[in-house]
Amino acid sequence: MAKIPFTFRELKRSWAESTQVSIAEPRKNPHRLLLFYAVECGLKAVYLKQQSKDIIDSSIAGDFLHDINKMCLTMKMGQEYQLPPNLKLGSYRINNQAIPRGCGPGELNQVWRYGGTLEGDSDNLALEKSLTKINDWVTKELS
Repeated sequence: MAKIPFTFRELKRSWAESTQVSIAEPRKNPHRLLLFYAVECGLKAVYLKQQSKDIIDSSIAGDFLHDINKMCLTMKMGQEYQLPPNLKLGSYRINNQAIPRGCGPGELNQVWRYGGTLEGDSDNLALEKSLTKINDWVTKELS
């Protein structure tokens, strides 16, 4: 949770800068992570704009944490912007036993930060497309 207040202007700048870096090719987890954070900053900036507020503080940030879906729902963006609720990662091994892993959209930043790879219908590429769609919406709202 953000303990330091940030202004609308700072969030908007972070969104723009992170978006620019996230589109570099070839795409790898650090690019996806920056796209995730760009979307998160952008959605928070849009939220501030909608609420006619200038500062995001710990109470607002704490309401959302890293949950993109919760932010999209709060802003009534529609079901087409929702990330899949259950994401599947490759299993890991302990004592020669494969242990399956999963996560939700609020933990997606951890997957890409720590080098994980998503599998199935919600693989890395599919989620990039979903995040890009949300980011396109943010672009329209902040223009």
